[in-house]
Amino acid sequence: MITEKFYNLHIQLLDVYERNQKDRHPYQKEINFYSRQLNFFCENIVQKIFVLNQLIKIYEKNREPQIKWCSETYYAKSHEDVETIIE
Repeated sequence: MITEKFYNLHIQLLDVYERNQKDRHPYQKEINFYSRQLNFFCENIVQKIFVLNQLIKIYEKNREPQIKWCSETYYAKSHEDVETIIE
């Protein structure tokens, strides 16, 4: 029962990543490899969850520059606010 919930959660998250992908992914070879693993070679739900987790990690790897830019932008704005309060 719990593994089915994990499986469904992974499927939902992967679906969101795939729908939001606008162009060809830089890690497309890896995505294709794990997609084939998922569709043809996984025999039980635990193996499927593992492969889904690998796919999600690949999609998140592509988002690292965006996350870094957001955090740097946020830090720069909050740092400027602190400087104006101190002065």
